[in-house]
Amino acid sequence: MSNNSPPPVGSLGRLAITLARQWWPQVVALAAACGVVATTITGAVSVGSSLERGLRSLALERLGRVEAAVVGSSFFSAGLVERLAAADGGPRHVVPAIVMPVTVSDGRGGTSRAMLLACDDPAALGYEPAPPPLAADAVLVNGPLADAVGLAPGDPLVLRLPRRSSVPADSPLGRRTGASDGRRLSVAAVLPDRGLGQFSLRPVQATGPLVVTSLETARRILRRDDAVNAAFAVGMPPGIDAADWLSSHLEPTLADYGLALEQAAVDPPSLRLVAERLILSPEVDAAAADVLEPLGGQPTLVFLANALAAGSPAVTGQGSVPYSTVLGISTTSLPVGDLLDDADRPLALPPDNGIIIDRWMADDLAAQGRPVAVGDRISITLFEPETVHGQVVESTTELTIAGIAAMRSAATAREVVPEVEGITDEASIADWDPPFPFDAARVRSSPPNDEDDRYWKQHRATPKAFVTLATARRLAGSRFGATTAWLVPAGSVLDPAATAARLAASLRPEPMGLTITPLLADALEASRGSTPFGSLFLALSSFVVAAGLLLTWLLFGLLVAAHRRDLGILAAVGWSPRRLVRLLVSVGGLAAVAGVAVGTLLGPLWARVLLAILGGRWEANVEAGSAQLFLGPTPALAPLAAGGAAALAVSLVALAAAARRAGGTPPLELLRGGERPVEPQPR
Repeated sequence: MSNNSPPPVGSLGRLAITLARQWWPQVVALAAACGVVATTITGAVSVGSSLERGLRSLALERLGRVEAAVVGSSFFSAGLVERLAAADGGPRHVVPAIVMPVTVSDGRGGTSRAMLLACDDPAALGYEPAPPPLAADAVLVNGPLADAVGLAPGDPLVLRLPRRSSVPADSPLGRRTGASDGRRLSVAAVLPDRGLGQFSLRPVQATGPLVVTSLETARRILRRDDAVNAAFAVGMPPGIDAADWLSSHLEPTLADYGLALEQAAVDPPSLRLVAERLILSPEVDAAAADVLEPLGGQPTLVFLANALAAGSPAVTGQGSVPYSTVLGISTTSLPVGDLLDDADRPLALPPDNGIIIDRWMADDLAAQGRPVAVGDRISITLFEPETVHGQVVESTTELTIAGIAAMRSAATAREVVPEVEGITDEASIADWDPPFPFDAARVRSSPPNDEDDRYWKQHRATPKAFVTLATARRLAGSRFGATTAWLVPAGSVLDPAATAARLAASLRPEPMGLTITPLLADALEASRGSTPFGSLFLALSSFVVAAGLLLTWLLFGLLVAAHRRDLGILAAVGWSPRRLVRLLVSVGGLAAVAGVAVGTLLGPLWARVLLAILGGRWEANVEAGSAQLFLGPTPALAPLAAGGAAALAVSLVALAAAARRAGGTPPLELLRGGERPVEPQPR
C-alpha cells in the first residue's frame, strides 16, 4: 500500500463523513434545501410565538397588577369597596374607580371620544412606570388622546360625562338623547406609551384615547357623591384566584343595586321599596315577593296617562284631564291607607275592565260639562311601554268606572309614585321636561283655568285613577319590569335594616348588573387566540415547506445520479441494498443537520421580516395603532427547538424515501451510470 493512500475507513459513519467531503457540491446544495425548509418552519413558529408573547405582554401591560374587578352597569357606593378591602385574606389593594366612555374637547373645535379612568390612587394599580400624582381639577391623558385633540401639558380641556337616564332608555320616560355634563380642567401630563397610558379593561390590540382624573372630579361632574362603578383587585396573595375571592366576599346592599327600602311619609306609616331607575326588575320583584309579601307587602305599578277622558277617546277638548298618573293595585286596602267612597266605606277592587277615579277628577269632568258616574266609560290614552326604533307610540283603551274615591287616605298618598327626574321634581306641571312629546298647551296652568296646576301644587303626582295590577301590567308592563314599588306596613317590619339586608342577600349580583370579571385570566386567554398562531402561520407556509421538501428530494436524486458508479462499486463488492440506504441516509443526514441548524438560526430573522410586513399592512388596513403588537419580544427557545426538530424530521423522511429508491437499483445499472446497454445491430 502506498504511503499516500488514505487510511482505511472502519465504520459507516466515518465513510459517510468522507463521502460528504468528497461530494461537497451536492451536499451543500442539499443542506441549502433543508435550510429553506427549516427557515420556513421555524420562521412560522417564531411569528406565532412572537405574536403570542406580544399579545400576552400587551395584555399584562394594559392591566398593571389588576387581576379581577367588580364592574357595575350602574353606579354603586364606595362602601362596597371598603367592605371588600377590609375582608381577611384579600388582595393588597381594592381600588375604587369610575370607568366610562366620555367626550374630551380642547375648547377650540378639537373633540375625541375617550375612556375615563377616575381613580384617586392610579399608582396603586401597579403600573410601571408609576403615573404622576393627580392635582385638583387636573387630568392625565395618553398619547392617542393628545394626538387626536392636540393636547400638551398645561393645556385646558373640557371633560364631558354622559348623563345617565334614571329610566330605561327604551321606555317612554327614558331619555334617548346624549345629554351630558362637563367641566373645564387642565392637562397635568401626557402619559408615556407604556404603563397606565395603555389602560384598558378589554384585551384590545390598539391603545385607545384615555383620560385619567380623580374620583372627586368625576363625581363633581356627575353630581353623585360616593359613587363608583368599578372595584379593582390588585396584588392577590399567591394561590388565591382573584375572581373567586371577589365572588365569595361580595356583599352588596340595596343601595349598591340602586334600590331603597325607605319610610314613606304617610299616615299610617309604611315602607316602600323603590328603584333608582323607576321600574323594579323581574329579579327584584321575585325577591320582594319572597321577603316582603309575607310581611304584608303589596306590589304596585304606576304609569302616566296622556289623557283621561269621559266617554269616547279624546286627547284634547271638553271632558279630558291631561297628564295624570294611574296606579295598578291588587287590593284597595293599601299599607298607605284605604280607598274610600264619600261615605267612608271601603271601595271594592274593580274588575280587570274597570277603573276607580278620585273625587277631584269626577268633579273636574263635571265642571267641564261631562259628568260621570259609576258604570260610565273612561278612555285612557297612554304611550306603549316600549319605544319602537326610538319613537313613542300612543294607544287608547276604555274602562268602566267601578267607583269614585274620596280625596283622603290612599287617594291622596303621593308616596305611591316614585321620583322621576324632570317630572316629579318640578314645581309646576307646566315646567315638566320629559323625554316624550309633551304638549304644555294642554295643561291648564293659567288662572282662572289653572285646575291642573293647582292639583299639582297640592298633590304632585298622586294618582287620579286606580286599576287592577293585572290591568296596569297589561297596559304598562314591559321587559324592564312590571312593578314600580312595593308597599309594606311599617308595623310588620320590626327591623327595617335587617329586612333590607335580607332582601339584598336574596339578590344575585350578576343579574343585578354587578359583574365579577377575571380580567387577568380573560386577557391571557385572549392572547392565546382560538387557534395557535404558530399552527396558523405554519399552515399558511405549508406550500413553501412542500416545495422545499420536493427540492430536497430532487437534489438528493441528483447527488445519487452524480455518484452512481461509486455506489455501484459498493454494491458490486457485496453491500446490501439496506446498507446502501443507510449510507445514503447518513450522508444526506449530515447535510440535513447542517442545513437545519443554519435554517433554525435564520428562522427568527425571517420571522422579523414577516412581522414587519404584516405589522405595516395591519396598521394601514385593519387596526391603526396596533403596530406595537408586531414588535413584541423575541420568540422563546422552546418553539424554535420544536420547529428545528420538525424541519429535521421531515427532511430526513424525504431523504429516506429518496435513498430507499436509489438503494434498490441493481449494481450493474449503477456501474453503467444509468446508461442503457447498446443493442447489437442486425447485419
